[in-house]
Amino acid sequence: MKHVFLMGVTLTLGCAALQPPTQDPAPSTIPISVRSHNKHTVDVYLLCGDTDAQLLGTLQAKDNQVFEIPVSQAHCVSGLNFFLVSREQNRGYWVGPFSAGAGSSVELVIEKYAGLSTASSFD
Repeated sequence: MKHVFLMGVTLTLGCAALQPPTQDPAPSTIPISVRSHNKHTVDVYLLCGDTDAQLLGTLQAKDNQVFEIPVSQAHCVSGLNFFLVSREQNRGYWVGPFSAGAGSSVELVIEKYAGLSTASSFD
């Protein structure tokens, strides 16, 4: 009886060792946290290099917002850039380049003078 019990415990432990560890699937999106200190409404565009502009959204004066992009969109050889358009001033400002990948997040800080804005990527 003791041998049957030990054999059962050994088989159970052996099967448990063969199970692959459960891992969370890789995230499918990259969060972009945007904080604006600007006193104007700002349109935020994301570009691969200087092409393929995609409007992420609009921030009101001194607003905070989180946008998301698919991980597949983050693969850009020349680097990702933001283009900020201040509606009231009808002017645009480049921020970047930066890179981001699966599991990372991006922080965009729009300053009072949009030309001094910064983008940072964190893993």
